[in-house]
Amino acid sequence: MTPRTVILDFYGTLAETPEWGPSWDDVLAELGYTLPDDVRERWWHDGIDGTEHDEHSVSRDHYVAWQQSRLRNMLTDCSVSSRDQDRFIERVREISGHRHIRAFAEVHTTLAALRERGLVLAICSNWDWDLDEAVESAGLADTVDVLISSAWVGARKPHPRIYAHTLERLGVDADDAVFVGDTWSCDVDGPRAAGIRAVYLRRTHLGPDMTRPADYESQNDVARATRLDALLDVVS
Repeated sequence: MTPRTVILDFYGTLAETPEWGPSWDDVLAELGYTLPDDVRERWWHDGIDGTEHDEHSVSRDHYVAWQQSRLRNMLTDCSVSSRDQDRFIERVREISGHRHIRAFAEVHTTLAALRERGLVLAICSNWDWDLDEAVESAGLADTVDVLISSAWVGARKPHPRIYAHTLERLGVDADDAVFVGDTWSCDVDGPRAAGIRAVYLRRTHLGPDMTRPADYESQNDVARATRLDALLDVVS
């Protein structure tokens, strides 16, 4: 069945930040601290994906406060003083602005081609409150019809609620949509559980996807790609 809409992950699928600047390790080192491996692991793999956080999605202020609370917990685990935590947060804010995000080379022409075929396009991303600013910075603001951030929905992929919300915003049934993304748990398993056909787009320069199962190559119901323009053949 030819889909009516294509739902796309954002970071790693449509755009990335080529040059982040100093890493968090570097910033902590500037302040005289280190980021132990066990703390890093807890911070990056703390099970937040797939969860609901409605109480933090009431407003941008609520969401930013939650982000900073989680960050301060990590810094406390690194024995960073309150004063230096403030300095770290300000430094991270300086170097991680959305202005650094760039769309991949083939993205604009591919999205335009999909629209020419009459497809409605959406971005569904585990992002912060400022997804619209990030998409605009990447030059993609006028290339899609709907934006969905987990921060606004109050649930992160692969929670089923974010896919249901996206389909509702688009006004389509699950079997009328294709979901495209680079993280297996969020962009393949989650959509398939919601009845949405999935395309696994994993660019060759990215590191390993820790959510991808060992038998992923045998799962023949999932199309695979390394560039977005391959999608033109998948949805033809």
